[in-house]
Amino acid sequence: MEKFSKSIDRNIIEKLRGEPLFQSWLDEETLADCLLEDMLKGEVFATVRDGYVEFYCHGQPLYLYWGGVFYAVSTCVFVPQGDKHGYVTETELAGMKQHMRFQDAWEQTKWLCYCWAVNIGVCALYKYSFAAHPCAWYFVLDVEIFLGMSLSTCEKIDLLLMDAHTGKLLFCETMIYADTQDVKRIAGQLERYRDRIAEQREVIIEQYGEYTQTMAALTGIEIPAPTGVCDDCGLLIYGFDEDQKNGRLRKIMDSLKKMGWPVYAVEDITQVDPETLFKALAGEKG
Repeated sequence: MEKFSKSIDRNIIEKLRGEPLFQSWLDEETLADCLLEDMLKGEVFATVRDGYVEFYCHGQPLYLYWGGVFYAVSTCVFVPQGDKHGYVTETELAGMKQHMRFQDAWEQTKWLCYCWAVNIGVCALYKYSFAAHPCAWYFVLDVEIFLGMSLSTCEKIDLLLMDAHTGKLLFCETMIYADTQDVKRIAGQLERYRDRIAEQREVIIEQYGEYTQTMAALTGIEIPAPTGVCDDCGLLIYGFDEDQKNGRLRKIMDSLKKMGWPVYAVEDITQVDPETLFKALAGEKG
């Protein structure tokens, strides 16, 4: 089992805060286009891994900040100079030069990320992040969580929600309806997540306590420290029509609920909010 860690050297965080790509000012009160501004708008999500910060845009891992240096994760970062946002012809490409600084290409990079977005489910909830949804009682604390699982399996949990009333955390997996036909496979996946939560409960609470302090130092937004974590990873199913809702989906949800798994369904994932989701998956009443 891989080490689960949300620890990072605070000197790295301080250096990151001073990077133009992370935080640029037009004047004393206005942020220019940069990662922090887009975190506050809910377009970018930043998370701490073991010793580095990773930035997601439209569901894609975009940049790493590791050892005081930005690294490009996505090929969407490599865009030519100029204002052209669409596809280019071979003839046009011949005369183009690559941007030499990430911040100079930031607007084009975001556009390309949007065009190539693959994980719409998760990025639809960036708007409810701790940065974009401050002072809320329920929010998204983290995304794409490798919970002590082998990175080689590429198995990670999509979301981590937090209830600031109680300090409780709730892991949540999201699945589009088309991917939910194999109930046995889904149950096995949720069982693996439950086992890892049980095995690392105290580590999860401790590491996310450190994570909240790090994110407060990075963004200036205070986040309460977690005090507990729900036993199960909930499941959010989305992307179905009315016929599917009253047909096959109902059977899938009934089967999973009979097995004891918390599951919630919404046709349009952009219409769900973290409070509704948390209460539904944690078994709370509104």
